[in-house]
Amino acid sequence: MKSNYLKFCNYVSQICGAFAVIALALSILIIVELVFERYFFQRAITWQNELVTMLLVASTFIGSAYVLSEKAHVSMEWIYDFLSKKNIIKLKIFTSLLSLIFFLMLFYFGYLITEEAFIKKYTTGSIWDPPLWVPYSSMLIGALLMILQYIAEIIKLLDDKDLN
Repeated sequence: MKSNYLKFCNYVSQICGAFAVIALALSILIIVELVFERYFFQRAITWQNELVTMLLVASTFIGSAYVLSEKAHVSMEWIYDFLSKKNIIKLKIFTSLLSLIFFLMLFYFGYLITEEAFIKKYTTGSIWDPPLWVPYSSMLIGALLMILQYIAEIIKLLDDKDLN
């Protein structure tokens, strides 16, 4: 069961990484289109800025699970030079638990603001006026994915601790 969970988290994180890359590429294409439309056709820009912002927010939150799974996040590895392997694992478990608590809180508050924006039909207030629950939901989804990934990371660390 544990290995199935770890495989599931790895698969989901790969999908999240692909989504983040696609969202970033789409953002770049929309910005290029924005420049051409503004420069060559002198048209007013209405939807591009908001869509690019939403895509970048979604890419950041949803792609974070992939970054964590690949160990591509920032860490203070110089501290490890002063610790034994067993203490390094303990420190990683501790920091993973702290991060897990943070993402549990982010998920809870993300749920609250997403639900409120959905129920009360909040929008951005611009000419395009997309609903705000869309970008808020990317925070909610990203927090859930990080919760799942941190649980997987803690499982891996506990398995590593058992080997020593």
